[in-house]
Amino acid sequence: MKVTVCELSDNKQQFQNDWKDLKLYLETTFSDLLLLPEMPFYKWLSASNVTSDELKQESVKEHQLWLKEIETLGVQYVVYSIPEIVEDRYLNTAYVFEKGKGHHRLHTKAYFPEETHFWEETWFDREEPATFEAFDLGNFKIGILLCTELWFTEKARHYGKQGIDILFCPRATGKTSVEQWINCGKIVAIISGAYCLSSNRSGLGENNFEWGGTGWIAEPMNGNLLGRSSAEDKFITHEIDLEKSKEAKQEYPLYVKSDF
Repeated sequence: MKVTVCELSDNKQQFQNDWKDLKLYLETTFSDLLLLPEMPFYKWLSASNVTSDELKQESVKEHQLWLKEIETLGVQYVVYSIPEIVEDRYLNTAYVFEKGKGHHRLHTKAYFPEETHFWEETWFDREEPATFEAFDLGNFKIGILLCTELWFTEKARHYGKQGIDILFCPRATGKTSVEQWINCGKIVAIISGAYCLSSNRSGLGENNFEWGGTGWIAEPMNGNLLGRSSAEDKFITHEIDLEKSKEAKQEYPLYVKSDF
């Protein structure tokens, strides 16, 4: 299976250029699966610690409009996250688009930072109870940890015990913490016994915040990076062997009993 990760600009005009380039790239690589960054189709609302119902509505509307663009990419599977308003709650929810079958809801973000530029606890709500359940796509299973959730490594093991083959981490993270995130991605690939894929925002955001970019593909068992994106190579594609993730479930540390 061919999988693609990316980094897409936070700047609206540059994002549109990146999207055009991504469409052309996918036409030549014939990738089976694409991972997009966290809530990529609107500006980062959590840069401010003052919420706005109007901006929440606008962000939801903009993301809904872009779903049709996802469907035109020609990729069998696209994993992404979008903001949703469900009753009176503002949620960050992950989906997978499966060609010919539509959009499947995967998971709603449950862990939020609360600090400068990342006032997510202020903006977002949780869906109760929080669930971290594998999703079966027929020939393989997937799990998702939305950005900050990657650091809750017990969830990666939980997914591994459910037999996932790929663990996705759409991100919105800064430039100064890139290496920390990569190290964590390598570790959860080992812990989950699955390929860990991540895509991120890039470029300058609100208040000249520098997004980190750097999508990655890490392999199970050893956590080695098969590739990482950069400002020069915003899209990275690699062939992965799903048998490797299945074999990893029989290896250390997945085989260790932990039901107590």
